[in-house]
Amino acid sequence: MNRHFLLILSFNLCIPFTTLLRAESQPAAFDFRNNLKDGNYRFCSQRPRSGTVTAPNEVVGNCFLFRKQRGQVIGKYYDTRSFGEVSVCLSGSVTDRVLAQGLEEIGGIGRQRIPANSMRDELVNWDKEGILKVSGAETYRGTSDRGRLVRYRQAILDLKRLYRVNAGAILPPTRCF
Repeated sequence: MNRHFLLILSFNLCIPFTTLLRAESQPAAFDFRNNLKDGNYRFCSQRPRSGTVTAPNEVVGNCFLFRKQRGQVIGKYYDTRSFGEVSVCLSGSVTDRVLAQGLEEIGGIGRQRIPANSMRDELVNWDKEGILKVSGAETYRGTSDRGRLVRYRQAILDLKRLYRVNAGAILPPTRCF
């Protein structure tokens, strides 16, 4: 009887571990709205190098560092190759995609121009991978130390194409606008 108990216990411990490994090695494939608890997260376009803990400087590609609370998200989508200088702040709702509005600084040492045709109503790629699509770009009335602010009236981020990576010590933004 004791032996049977040990077998069940080890089986129960293996399931969460293998589930965690699978979540790290494949793009996210679950219901974000209902199965992702409220909290801080980071999802990136490149597969993590090892295990569940990846240092922020080891992640390459585009990442979305965000806070989820009751189906709403606020976060920063950025290109790690630019050390975060090319980024857009997104605020909106989450399903398997983030349906949002975005705010981006243009100029300084970051991006110098908005994506081609992004002032139109049709969605265009914000990044070369097409994970984030934007439309309705307009100059935002706010101010910035490093350049002009551009607001995207529509931004759609495809979370299913990203891998979950530990959020690290960096906190997501608390607001965009």
